Amino acid sequence: MNPTEKFLRRKFEHRGKAVGFHIDEVRLPNGHNVTREYLDHPGATAVIPVVSPGKILMVRQYRYPVKQITWEIPAGKLDKGEAAIKCVRRELEEETGYKAGRIQKLLSYWPTAAFANEIIHIYVATQLRPGRVNPDEDEFLSCRAWPLKKLYADIDAGRMKDSKTLIALLAYRARAGEFRV
Repeated sequence: MNPTEKFLRRKFEHRGKAVGFHIDEVRLPNGHNVTREYLDHPGATAVIPVVSPGKILMVRQYRYPVKQITWEIPAGKLDKGEAAIKCVRRELEEETGYKAGRIQKLLSYWPTAAFANEIIHIYVATQLRPGRVNPDEDEFLSCRAWPLKKLYADIDAGRMKDSKTLIALLAYRARAGEFRV
């Protein structure tokens, strides 16, 4: 049986500044109609900025939905029609004040495919040189270099919760020999 669902109609759509919300009616393979609620997101990039062997830059910021201050790899939403590589360069400099001499793709993934169409493209940036910090007007963040050993210990102890940072650092740990500093 083909598990594909057929779009019938959109019952509700809300467009916010950053994301949208849809309620679609679809036909299942068995002929029944159901609704699917999901978040519409333009996608994002994230980057592991390697400042020296064994040390990366992390960004500290408050995340309203979870009411926590987090340490994360730099990341940001793709602008309409923007190439991922352009977005990662922009976000790296905006959030850390650094430009990269070399950027390599690590992976892309769907954080929550069950209820959102967001895709995050993760990169590794090396050969960093100073640029200019320029966060968005609604971003209040700081940046600091952390030893990878400390970050891996936080992951192993269950202290790290941000999915893009977890996935990026675990993938980087598995493939670190592929990236030159």
